[in-house]
Parts: sequence; structure tokens; C-alpha cells
Amino acid sequence: MEAISFYLLYPLIWAFSLLPLRILYLFSDFVLYPLLYKVVGYRKKVVRDNILSVYPDWSEERRLELESKFYHYLSDLFIETIKGFSISFSELNKRVSYANLEEFNAYFERYDGLVMTAGHVGNYEWLAQHFPQFRHLKMGVPYRKLTNPYFDKAFRASRERGGATLFHTDKTWDYLGEVTGKYLLVLANDQSAPAAKSFWVKFLNRDTSFFEGTEKIARQLNAPVIFVKISVPKRGHYRVSFHLITEDPSKEELGHILNEHARLLEENIHAAPQYWLWSHKRWKHKKPAGFTYGFTRRIS
Repeated sequence: MEAISFYLLYPLIWAFSLLPLRILYLFSDFVLYPLLYKVVGYRKKVVRDNILSVYPDWSEERRLELESKFYHYLSDLFIETIKGFSISFSELNKRVSYANLEEFNAYFERYDGLVMTAGHVGNYEWLAQHFPQFRHLKMGVPYRKLTNPYFDKAFRASRERGGATLFHTDKTWDYLGEVTGKYLLVLANDQSAPAAKSFWVKFLNRDTSFFEGTEKIARQLNAPVIFVKISVPKRGHYRVSFHLITEDPSKEELGHILNEHARLLEENIHAAPQYWLWSHKRWKHKKPAGFTYGFTRRIS
């Protein structure tokens, strides 16, 4: 059944990706947006509850405006992800730009490996496709497999078109053991982490768990950690900036890396909140009773 659904749908997805973006954005405006928001109401309760918890002082009108903008962008993100199957590097060059690339270059030239952290803000898919081609580097990205193995293979191939290497999250150390020369390890960290195996911090007005692996890996590698902010200057265009968290993890207090990651991500979200994935069940785990903040267990 999985194979049948793939071979029926994938040719349509591929053909859809070949359409010009101006046509795809019309589809987003007049078909996908009303379908997701008005008809299906995709995770609307999750989105509404998340926005209310983060912006309790906003008027209902302002929160509903953000809600509508989010669904509009979610529709754009969907069609841009599909466009990723066929988008050319020259087209990505027009749509992805970098504010302070010289700062990234300085650290990349000085060290064998860097850890880059980010959240799900803007079109992280296009960044993953563009950056390794643009900068001519080896880039490893852990990801969670799709349940359908055929679609998983297809989407993985799309994401690797620019030269990135994707691997399952539990294969991170296998990748690090095999990669040669200079490399960049990209770790997205803004999804809900298990309560008892995580790092707790106050984030977006809520007690929030982050996956501990970002700091654990950075400390074991003793590699510089850089946070990536993504802004959206106009529709379908993305501006990337690099922000050093630490050049030497061994000199930082435990928790510094994830505290800074959370702070920078919060800044990125507040600057234009419609571009963050409010549909994630971000706060489904509750902080253990009697626990304050920090790591819930030893990480070394």
C-alpha cells in the first residue's frame, strides 16, 4: 500500500514542482490557505493555544491576525518544499542570501568542524539545499524518517540535492566518525523533548524542554557553535545571519549553549512570529515536579 500511494502521488508532486513559483503562490493564496485554515482547520486548537500562551497580553484581534498570517505562511512553506524537488541553484541564489557570511567563514577556516543550531523559522529546507552548494562544504543534517519509506527516500533525495548529507538522528556519531576534512553539523532544536531527558529553560513565556544533544555533541567535539537566524525580507526570499554562541564549549558553564540557543531563537521568533511553526505541539511535556531549570540528567 505504501508503494502504491507513492507511485500514484509522486509523479503529481514532481509535476507540481515544475510550475513557476508565481503560479504556486496563487495556489497557496486561493486553494491551500483557505483549505488549511478555513476548511480543515489543521491543528487550529494547537496553534491558537500556543499563540495565547506566548502572547497573553495581546488582544484577541491581534492574536487572530497572527494566526491567519501563520497559516498563510504555512501554505507557502508547503509549496516551497514541493518546489524544492526541482528548483535550480540559480533560482535559490536569488532567493537565499547571507547577512554576515564573513563571520561564518572566519570560524570555518579556523576549525575542522562547526556546529550550527537553528529553529524551524522560515524555509529551513531551502537553506539546507542552498548553503552547501553556495559555500562548497560538507554539511551533515540529522532528521526524523517519514513513516512511508518511499516518500522518505524521495524527500531525503530532494533535501540532499545541494550536497548535504542526511542521516537518522541516532546515526549522528556514525556520520561524525566517517566524515573527512572540514564539515558543518546542523542541529535544529525547537521541538518538544522528553521531560526526563532534556534541558529545561524559560522560553516564550513557558517552561520548555530542549533536546540535550545540541550541547552534548558540541562539548564532546569541542567545536564552535553558531546559531542561525532566518528572516523573510519579502515573499519567497530568505536572509540568513550567523551568531556565535561559543568558540570553545569547554570554557563555558554547563547549559550556556542551550540557554543561548533558546535566547537567540526567541529573538528570531518575536521579530516576525508568523514564520515559526506554531502547529508543533511544543509544550506537550511538563517540567518534572520540584525541578527548576537546566539538564535533568548528567550529559557527560
